Amino acid sequence: MMRLRWDGPAVRCAVVAAAFAAGGPYPALAEEKAVPPAVPPGVTLVEVVRELQASAAQLLWTRLGDEEGRTLLFAEDGHTGGAGCVDGCAAEFPPLPAPAGAEPFADWSPLRRGDGRLQWAYQSRPLHTWSREEEPGEVATNVGLAETANLKLAERPEAAGALMPPPGWRVARFEPARSITMPDGIDAGLVSSAQAVVLTDFAGFTLYAFDGDAAFDGQTCSDTGCGMRWLPVPAPALALDVGGFRVVSRVDGSRQWAWRGRPLYRYRGDLLPGDAHGRAADARWRLAALSESFRPPRVAVTALEGYGDALSLDGITLYSGSAFQKYWGGRNLRGSFKNAYRRGKRLGGDACADEECLRRWRPFRVSGEARSTGFWEVVARRDGTRQWAYKGYALYTYADDEAPGQNRGQATYTFAKLEGGPDDLERAAWLAELGETYGGAGVYWNVAKP
Repeated sequence: MMRLRWDGPAVRCAVVAAAFAAGGPYPALAEEKAVPPAVPPGVTLVEVVRELQASAAQLLWTRLGDEEGRTLLFAEDGHTGGAGCVDGCAAEFPPLPAPAGAEPFADWSPLRRGDGRLQWAYQSRPLHTWSREEEPGEVATNVGLAETANLKLAERPEAAGALMPPPGWRVARFEPARSITMPDGIDAGLVSSAQAVVLTDFAGFTLYAFDGDAAFDGQTCSDTGCGMRWLPVPAPALALDVGGFRVVSRVDGSRQWAWRGRPLYRYRGDLLPGDAHGRAADARWRLAALSESFRPPRVAVTALEGYGDALSLDGITLYSGSAFQKYWGGRNLRGSFKNAYRRGKRLGGDACADEECLRRWRPFRVSGEARSTGFWEVVARRDGTRQWAYKGYALYTYADDEAPGQNRGQATYTFAKLEGGPDDLERAAWLAELGETYGGAGVYWNVAKP
């Protein structure tokens, strides 16, 4: 019989989440202030959405995927003894491999299988792919469609006979808040503009911690200039310390939440939940981050006037292309142009593939041996090179953007040729099918939003 064991002390699984809440067990962290990664290399994050007929797709939840974006599953307690897939079922449910020498960090721990190989477990649950899944993510998508079956004006309802997890198996969702004890009124989640999992308040606003002079920190930002920009996170009169959170007193007698010894604040310049403008407002302040999302070197989140936050490469705006599709509503507001992951995966690096297109659109090529990690995936192009994709969609820079902050490629169109040869007609038909619209075919270019 094949058995699983912890690659280290037997109690490692039980203490890893608690240790992270108290300061983080990630062994490579030399300083207390360092933040662990959200996922190991080779593990992806994928947004599960439901496409709607009259508005942008609705984000349902975020799941875990393997390097190709395939749905990751775990066995419910009791189904296989709580130990994941053992014995002969590993052929149908291949374990998610961990590299030799892998160490536990945050919510992640390596398991030693009976054959000597290591396997990743997330929040103590061994992870597996499913050999029956043909299109990356279809199982997770079907689960999301089934959960929202009564949603009005929804497209792609769950089809009869759609592939669903077998009894005893569940889709592995990315739920970082499950492993940290928090007081009422404080939550944690992915904030895309921060490229991190951060603490948020009850309304979903990003929280920050002061990282400057300790004496100033102890007085919790009491000067006028600071108070105009940073809003303390209040603690109720009867609140008690919980987990890594404690209550500190301010000079005016009020009470405030502190995390890991640092008082927590909102930034007044964050106007909507999901904003993270305070990340660059003052070097003394930092995000109250539980973990950081992976992003390739030289990539940053920058603010584009009129378009909000966008991804950039050395300051130059990044774009993604998508097949023409029926779409209602504005495309420029944050979250208003969220396409389904499956469409981007099918398009791959073919949004721009011919010589004429490549004169305008330059693929964001992968260097070295980089691997798909988090929301970033590596896709293969026809010429054998590799290209970065974000949330399923391959990324490009635009030839006419000559300086940081320019976005001249925004809201431009590349129409499929209908008067060309067989290859052109085949591409037009393929794009029309991919976009599920037949009023035209081509690629729409949009700034890549985090």
